[in-house]
Amino acid sequence: MKRIFLAILQILVPAIFLTSMQVSAQNTLNYTEAGINFRNGQEYFEAKNYPAARAEFSQYLELYKPLLAKDDANKVWAEYYVTMCSLYMSNPETELLADRFVRNNPDSPQARNLFKEIGQYFFDNGDYEKAVGYLAKTAGSDPEAKYKLALSYFQLQRYNEAQPIFDEIKNESNTENGIGASYYSAIISFRAGRYNDAIPDFKKAEQSARFRSEIPNWVAHSYYRQGKFNEMLAYTEPILKQKGTGLKIDDLALLTAEVYFQQGNYEKAAPYYTQYANYRAQKMLPAVAYRYGYSLYRINQFAPAAEQLKNVAANRDTLGQHAAFILGISYLKANNPNYALGAFDQARKLNFNMGIKEDADFNHAKVLLDLGRANETIREIEEFLNNYPNTKYEDEANELVSESYLSTNNYVAALNYIEGLKKRSPRINAAYQRIAFNQAVIDYNAEKYNESLSNFDKSLSAPENPELKYAATFWKAEALSGGKRYNDAISLYNQLIASSDNSTKALADYQTKSRYSLAYAYFNMKDYDKANAQFKAYADKMKNSGDSQSYQDALIRLADTYFAAKNYDQALKYYDQAITANKTDRDYAIYQKGLILTFLGKDAEAKNAFEKVQNGFPDSRYLDDAMYQKALLAFKGNKYTEAITGFTELINNQPKSTYVTRALLKRALAFSNTNNHEGAINDYKKIINDYKADDVTKDALAGIQEELNEVGRPEEFSQILNGYQVANPNDKSTTGLEYEAAKGLYQNENYEKAIQALSEYIKKYPGSSDVYEARYFIAESFYRLENKFAALRYYNLVLADNKIKLINRAAQRAAEIEFANGNYKNAITDYKALLSVASDKRDQQTAYLGLMESYYISQNLDSTIVFTRQVLSSPDFVMGAKSKASLYAGKIYMQNNDYSKATESFNQTISIAKDDFGAEAQYLIAQILYNQKKFKESSEMILNKLRNDFPDANDKIMGKAFILLADDFVGMDNLVQARATLNSIIENSPEKDIVTEAKAKLKSLK
Repeated sequence: MKRIFLAILQILVPAIFLTSMQVSAQNTLNYTEAGINFRNGQEYFEAKNYPAARAEFSQYLELYKPLLAKDDANKVWAEYYVTMCSLYMSNPETELLADRFVRNNPDSPQARNLFKEIGQYFFDNGDYEKAVGYLAKTAGSDPEAKYKLALSYFQLQRYNEAQPIFDEIKNESNTENGIGASYYSAIISFRAGRYNDAIPDFKKAEQSARFRSEIPNWVAHSYYRQGKFNEMLAYTEPILKQKGTGLKIDDLALLTAEVYFQQGNYEKAAPYYTQYANYRAQKMLPAVAYRYGYSLYRINQFAPAAEQLKNVAANRDTLGQHAAFILGISYLKANNPNYALGAFDQARKLNFNMGIKEDADFNHAKVLLDLGRANETIREIEEFLNNYPNTKYEDEANELVSESYLSTNNYVAALNYIEGLKKRSPRINAAYQRIAFNQAVIDYNAEKYNESLSNFDKSLSAPENPELKYAATFWKAEALSGGKRYNDAISLYNQLIASSDNSTKALADYQTKSRYSLAYAYFNMKDYDKANAQFKAYADKMKNSGDSQSYQDALIRLADTYFAAKNYDQALKYYDQAITANKTDRDYAIYQKGLILTFLGKDAEAKNAFEKVQNGFPDSRYLDDAMYQKALLAFKGNKYTEAITGFTELINNQPKSTYVTRALLKRALAFSNTNNHEGAINDYKKIINDYKADDVTKDALAGIQEELNEVGRPEEFSQILNGYQVANPNDKSTTGLEYEAAKGLYQNENYEKAIQALSEYIKKYPGSSDVYEARYFIAESFYRLENKFAALRYYNLVLADNKIKLINRAAQRAAEIEFANGNYKNAITDYKALLSVASDKRDQQTAYLGLMESYYISQNLDSTIVFTRQVLSSPDFVMGAKSKASLYAGKIYMQNNDYSKATESFNQTISIAKDDFGAEAQYLIAQILYNQKKFKESSEMILNKLRNDFPDANDKIMGKAFILLADDFVGMDNLVQARATLNSIIENSPEKDIVTEAKAKLKSLK
């Protein structure tokens, strides 16, 4: 614009100068002022101050009007500038001014230039409709206006008008506009489906840097739209292999990937999808992302496949259902079953493709079983078979149910389910074999031997697993032994021992166990020679086996057989070997040795043996036996003073011992033999008054009568005898029969009538020695009738009496009832009573465990720790007790924030047994990790260790663990998995408290 103006100005200045010379003097001032206005207008226009420029030019025209003619050049230029200023100021009168200017100056160069400038202005401002009107008037003579006219038509999508102009321009020259015309003409051809026409024009446009980056995508699309896939690949792949070209190749990569995907060449499709994804700033379309993920899945890149598919799977449409199913398989292949479960769940809840829905439904159930969630698997498979009665998965589904039942404790339901199937595959039979075996073992442990025999037979009816077949045979024999059917058991033991099967390693172990059990069977049948032979064979086998405990036990049992057969020399030999080798039963072996030495008349050696038990094993269950036998040795050797000392020590230190009455009787005789008649009388009185029901009471009556005569007080005996007779009425045939009848009702489990009869007996014979035992049987009857309150009252009476041998049982029952009622203080008292009267190791263990649990629940943590250590340090406790003890210890340490010791104790629990205690310990370790903000480690422990190592853990523990897992996911900012975990709990947990907690947490995450 400036150049045009200056050129015209050079022409016009001389003319203006000559004209000014001819103007009259009075007009000189006006002309000069007008020139100033014109120059000012020029300067403002050049500075783009259009309002000021227009004002100056308008004033110039006003001043200049009387001086020059209508076609004066400066006047034309001023009018031109006024129009242009109006245009740039977007004044509405611009087009009127332009039309007036052209009418007034039709032959002026500025008229043609004005149309171009106005057209250019509207073009630059995107008003292509107005631009077309002006550019069309100059396009014939101006190539630039012609090109922009075509562009305006293009922008207005008036392609039929645009393309002929573009074609003229592209054929006229190879200028930038000619190349641009080729580009836009190619686009018009492409959009019209004339791909063969478009391709050469696109390739010509590649000459321009403006279009070069766009061209490959257009060319590739042109080939693709025609289905010329080989030509397209030949064009695209070399370009895609180049580096740093600056070309836009996103569509190029996508089209290449899509072609290979359609051809099923996923190996080649996947990297091109990857290249496409790397060039895109936005997310891929769901369909593209699905094909990308599916390609990765097909080439076994499961983790990357899952990453692409997971967002597509979130859509609730057909594509989302397909993606969710493939996502589930990818997660499984990537060893991420928990995430797979969520994907299959999404796919099975959509109804767009029923085939995929069925596959997803079945796979969801399979993953549940893989995760150890057997009860949920059973429910889902049964529902699945109901929903799809003709499913192709019927056989496999039944196998899954069978295996799921195997993972639960509901073996009875499992057996009923499998026995109701019309056909059974080898896999189902294998599950049936295992389930029947497991139920048989449960029955055996509950001493339900007949039921266990039936289930062992069921297991043996499906001998799919040879090892399990031998196990069932052995334990069936054990059940027969438990039911005292020794001959039948012996037959099975011999059958196992005679079996030959080199392919089953476990057979040798069962053969060894069978020899041991066979020996016991013979021993129980009092066939000591055969028992001895079997124990000896077993001991010889165990000697070098590395199983020292079994070897030591065999030595003791072998010695017992010799003892029972009165082969004392051999018995002593093996008891000595047991004493040397044994760590746990040395006190028993030493005591037994002492008895044999007594029989052999080796009193000094016998005494030494009994003293070893007394001094070396202060907590031995044979302590009172040894004390009594040592004192008895002195008594029989006429060493009465020594005997009195020994019996007194037993009576004072072991007041609950069953030997007390015998010790009192023997001490009375010793007192008598040392002329201490008053001492003898006192001991006899204590027996008669305190132990009326004891067998030695009659002997005490005879003894006291003799002693009273000896001291000259025979009249006292009558009173003593009367008291005895009240307690033991003379008519034994009547009272004895009456009591035995009442007791018989109890033994026949007719508990209500037993209570009535025994109560009447007590009322009728309140002083009878049988009253103490009668109270116990009343207590037991109430207990078995589930009237624990009444039972407890009678157990307490029995404990207060302290007169019967079954007082240990009464103490245990009372403790258990108090414990169940939450009366832990009373329970502690009763468990202590049980401990004080414990007759064997089982009583001791029950007392220790009861005290440990009562103290723990009462939050008496120090006392709890004492008893946990007692349980853990003793070799006699079963693994379940040790597991519970270490769990309690861990909880206490955890409560005191001593996480290191807590973890150590929990790991000890886990190592002992894979039971609920172990599961809870594993959960609590995960809780400790969570407390330490180790969310990833905590989640991995729950998903990998807890679920895999404790498949039978109860629902409460697993519910707590998965609540914690959701917390872990929140801690890791993975809210999707946190919500999925909580939803799974809500849908599947049978524990109402757990579900309520899960719902609250889920609500907090929304």
